[in-house]
Amino acid sequence: MKTITKAPVTQSDASTDLIKRFWSGWLVPHAAVLLLATLLMAVVAAASASYPWLFGQVIDALATLSAGSSTGEKGEPAWMAPAAMATIGPVAIIVATMIKGIALYASTVLTNRVALAATTKLQQDLFAKLLTLDFARLSSEPSGAFSARFLNDINAVREAVLRAANSLVRDILTLVGVVGVMIIGDWQLAVVCLVILPLAIGPVSMIGARLRKTAARAQHQAADLAGVVEESLGGIRLVKTYGLEKAESSRVGASLSTRMSLLLKMAEQKGRVDPILEVLGGLAIAGVFAFAGFRITQGAASVGTLTAFIASLLLAAQSIRSLGGLNSVLQEGLSALERFFSVLDEIPSIADREGAVTLARGPGRIEFQDVGFIWPNGTIGLAHIRFTAEPGQTLALVGPSGSGKSTILNLIPRLFDPNSGRVLIDGQDIGQATLASLRQHIALVSQDATLFDASIADNVAMGLPNATEAAIRDALSAAACDFVDRLSDGLAAPVGPRGSRLSGGERQRLSLARAILRDSPILLLDEPTSALDSDSEARVQEALDRFAANRTTIVVAHRLSTVRRANLILVLNHGRIVETGTHDQLIAKGGLYAELAARQFQSTSQAEA
Repeated sequence: MKTITKAPVTQSDASTDLIKRFWSGWLVPHAAVLLLATLLMAVVAAASASYPWLFGQVIDALATLSAGSSTGEKGEPAWMAPAAMATIGPVAIIVATMIKGIALYASTVLTNRVALAATTKLQQDLFAKLLTLDFARLSSEPSGAFSARFLNDINAVREAVLRAANSLVRDILTLVGVVGVMIIGDWQLAVVCLVILPLAIGPVSMIGARLRKTAARAQHQAADLAGVVEESLGGIRLVKTYGLEKAESSRVGASLSTRMSLLLKMAEQKGRVDPILEVLGGLAIAGVFAFAGFRITQGAASVGTLTAFIASLLLAAQSIRSLGGLNSVLQEGLSALERFFSVLDEIPSIADREGAVTLARGPGRIEFQDVGFIWPNGTIGLAHIRFTAEPGQTLALVGPSGSGKSTILNLIPRLFDPNSGRVLIDGQDIGQATLASLRQHIALVSQDATLFDASIADNVAMGLPNATEAAIRDALSAAACDFVDRLSDGLAAPVGPRGSRLSGGERQRLSLARAILRDSPILLLDEPTSALDSDSEARVQEALDRFAANRTTIVVAHRLSTVRRANLILVLNHGRIVETGTHDQLIAKGGLYAELAARQFQSTSQAEA
């Protein structure tokens, strides 16, 4: 049987596919505007191409008049007579200039509008896609890497669209127009130029291919740099406390040096284009002068014809140089598009399964049936986890770091999926439920108390969009957020980036108010009071106790004050449940829980001493 092998995909094919995809997905809605811009650029090109011909006609007219003659050749229209052309020509040049200026302005505005609209939609689509990706996928990559796509990569795409829309169409049409003028003026001179100028195509293409690879490396490195800077500034408290300023400066400096070398390499590759085109342009002009001098002495050409030809050649060289530079910009833009599409093409594993149904709202009974979870690196996260959390009760997860507590918490809203076993809510397998209906059953209060740079009301209302002001105030009251009334702007007071204008306790109480407003049957608590002082902890814990009374609560905590309130405690170690019971029962057993409790009691006593 004959084997059929597929031809490898070339860079040219890949570039074509990228352009087609971007055109069909983000530029087609603006096709009418692009068509109008193209027509305007055709006007610009026609006006540009008319300059050389007008120059030649005016110069020949002036030369004829200076020789004492005022009549043109036989059969010429009256307006082309030397006397008439000497007057009409300058006016025509002014008119052509005005037409070109108006058309150039209008086309530039239109293409900028299209480029901005298309790339903004691309950014929106990328962000929407990021929100659908798996929690593990997003957690594994620094947020700075995604920020780089939104800032650096999108600028490369936008610049490529602008240059392609403006330069590509305008310069090609201008080039066609001036070459036509050259051929009409003196086809033999035109042949001399058309033989020399195409020699630039090969070197410029090679430079563009190399630039594409360098641009891809530079864009990846920009993401790494953004991650390093964000990491250093995000940990500024530790950096200052431990005197790590010099070390962090060196680390960021090394990343900046790498970026500089890549940008310098790109600049060096781009810098090769203009000299190549300059040399070839010089050869073309020299060839034209040499050949034109011979033809003028033979009476086969006029000074005006030569002037028009040289002007056409200069315009052609300018368009070719612009197209050469455009190739570099396009390669950078295509490299950025590859990075965009690589994310847009990702398929999340955590998604609604075929036939998923709405999870019916119930009391919130949670059951883990022989659940196992394995991390991507092969490490066992959970093994044979079985337990039931009853409505109206609090179940606490306790154990050493890395024992699997947070993993259990993350399986309930399907931030992860188990590798084996099932998680049930009110008897329904959450893997067969829609994500939207599942997560409506769950409210989360975590250690970091995530707040956004918006008002207090906006942050609380994230628990229940379109909530009334009265409902928001009730939730704030239930969460002991009396500090809101002391703020001059009240509910409208901005909390600052990540809640920086509030204390830790205030941020945590706002986070709890958000959960209370959501009014879900399941409450997940991930170290909710670990970062608080004793007074703030007491107030938050009191509000939690009231709120948790009629719902299923699962809490991850280390503090005895939180754990001992639980109706049932699961003690985990190496991904397995090793003990179960109440606080008193587990202390009496003298096992791992008793050991952990003794350590905490000892450390607490030492801290108080």
